[in-house]
Amino acid sequence: MKITKISLLALACAAAPVAALAGVEIGVNIGAPDIVVRAAPPPDRYEAVGIAPGPGYVFIRGHWGWRHERWEWIGGRWELPAQPGAVWVPGQWIVRGGGYVWIEGHYAANVVVAPPPPPPGPAIYVNAAPPAAIYENVPVAPGPDFFWIGGHWTWQGRWVWAHGYYDRHPHFHPGGGWEAGHWDHEGGRYVWHEGHWR
Repeated sequence: MKITKISLLALACAAAPVAALAGVEIGVNIGAPDIVVRAAPPPDRYEAVGIAPGPGYVFIRGHWGWRHERWEWIGGRWELPAQPGAVWVPGQWIVRGGGYVWIEGHYAANVVVAPPPPPPGPAIYVNAAPPAAIYENVPVAPGPDFFWIGGHWTWQGRWVWAHGYYDRHPHFHPGGGWEAGHWDHEGGRYVWHEGHWR
């Protein structure tokens, strides 16, 4: 046990002159050592996120890191969490020990309780069949968790086309998406069944 204490003390004494020249302090903890940087990190850079490589991917924003005695930008990246539905809690530089200490980002379980669905409204029955669907040119999605909700015919005393649009899944999960609404032929009439998230 005495040898370990002497070794740690020798290591700390040997590293002290190097750390003092770099403007960095190394605190010895039971876990990983805190690296305290005296200079504040530069302002964050703008990053174009782009489209996710697939469903369920999370974008990890870039950040400034202290490497080789200077600030270096570590670019953002897309990553697939090990646990589906986990959310990324970004890392951050915090003020501690007379300087700045990096706190690593991590995944946290996404505990979301979905609100109960609204009660169904009165069913709409129409004697005439809806017209054929109108072809819609679907634009590029504005983000990875957006889904196209296609247009459909609605009955407002006459047939009126409701145009499609993109919407974000309220509680996205792998396999999630939009289940389109549709008109069913029941008992000689047509009834609308509303679309929903799955």
